[in-house]
Amino acid sequence: MHVAIEPGGLLPSDPEADRGDHQAIGGECVFRGRTRPESHPEHGTLIALDYEVHPRLAIRSLRDIAEEIMSIHGLTAISIRHASGSVAIGETSVEIVAIAGHRDAAFRGCRDAIDRLKRETPIWKRERWTDAATWSDAATPIESPPGEDGAHP
Repeated sequence: MHVAIEPGGLLPSDPEADRGDHQAIGGECVFRGRTRPESHPEHGTLIALDYEVHPRLAIRSLRDIAEEIMSIHGLTAISIRHASGSVAIGETSVEIVAIAGHRDAAFRGCRDAIDRLKRETPIWKRERWTDAATWSDAATPIESPPGEDGAHP
């Protein structure tokens, strides 16, 4: 299991590193979310996406998601990586690699991971246009875990 928050656009991971020594790999599913070119009628052309992250809570969320998805879908391994800071057009914002004994488990685990990351992980996306900047409506609200006061690290 591997989770990370990394600065800037993500470089593709080394698929061999995620596989480890597991002999029972029958399926490997990779998802990469990239910044796509867009045009807004009021704000102009998209220049980049800027991600703000609560590092400690984001890593905890990604770890919890990874652990649960490995157990639920019977994965052999999972890697979840997300960018922080500026991600230009064409660059990768998020990468998920799900590895399992069978392809169906790998596909389901990969899909479940991205859906849960977007719902649960404290990462906020700001869209930087030529004439303005807007916050994505899909931003995850921040909630401190039980027993924590929400203070930043």
